[in-house]
Formats: sequence, structure tokens, C-alpha cells
Amino acid sequence: MVTSQTKSIAIFASGTGTNALALIKAAKKYKAPIKCLICDHPDAQITKENIDIPIYVIPFEKDKKNHEKKILEVLSQYQINWIFLAGYMRILSSEFINHFSKENTRRIINIHPSLLPKYKGLNAYERSFNNNDNFSGITIHFVDSGIDTGEIIYQGKFERKVGDNLDDFIKRGKELEHILYPQILERVTKLSY
Repeated sequence: MVTSQTKSIAIFASGTGTNALALIKAAKKYKAPIKCLICDHPDAQITKENIDIPIYVIPFEKDKKNHEKKILEVLSQYQINWIFLAGYMRILSSEFINHFSKENTRRIINIHPSLLPKYKGLNAYERSFNNNDNFSGITIHFVDSGIDTGEIIYQGKFERKVGDNLDDFIKRGKELEHILYPQILERVTKLSY
């Protein structure tokens, strides 16, 4: 259970880390207390970036409980009470999620590349593009025990343009992600709890 009133934020990432980098850049502007980054892939691009917060690589193992225990040990060093998932490709256990709840308020936030509830799970931009959707977008939401089912904080959409290929489409989505996710970081930083 979260007890500290002082905000202390961790970022979780699994791959290139473009959203993690956008959050870290914004943290300087908003004076957001991002204390560390957790990554589950030793070869992930984000682990090779020159950032000014500690990076902890905790490779995923078959024993999820033990894996999450190792993560919690790192997070406890920094008294982490908010987590931003930035392309983190692991499903967190309900026990882990409940550790970051206080008075029924979730404190783990995720960004998903679709206008939920459409295209939950993997390859959301690709599925939207292949379905010829006129609009796609991103959803920023609290994490619960389901897959992309948590309470929605904010959604932003972008239009599919004539002549778009998949790379164009994804690039436009990523640009929107890098604008909107830092705005939510700013909002969290200003919260009184």
C-alpha cells in the first residue's frame, strides 16, 4: 500500500523507449520527480540511452512473482508511489497493481496506441490501419488487472491521410503520444496526493 505523500515516479519500458525519453525530457520542465527507469529487456534501446536517471534492467523470468519482487525491491529504494508504463510489454499482477493503489486510487498509468476500447493488446496501430479506420489515436489510462481495461484518463485522435502508408500512420500516432503523455505527467506532478 502506498503511504508516502511525496511523489516519487518510476518509468517502465521494454523497447526503444521513445515515450520514456519524452517523459524524462518533460520531467525537467515540470520538475517531475522521476527517480528511476525499469526495463525488462537487457538489449532494449532505452538501456543504451544517456539519461540522467538510474536504469535497472530486470530481465523477465518465468516466475512472475519473483520477477515482480525484484522490481519492488528496486522501487522501494526510491519510495516509488507512481509508475508510468512507456511501452512496457509485461502484464502486471493484480498484487503488484494493488501495491500502487491508495484509497481506491490507482497510481500506475499506461499509454496505449488506440482509441480504447478498440484494439486492446498488441499491434493496435497496425490493426487500425489494416481496418482502414478514418481516425486512430491514443489512450492514456490507469492500469487495472485487465488488458487495457483501466479507467481512461485522456484520449487523443489523429486522422488517417490519403496516401498514408503504415509507417506514416504510426509516425503520426507516435508524435501524438510524445505530446500527450508528458501532459499527463505534468498533471500528476501537480496533484496534492
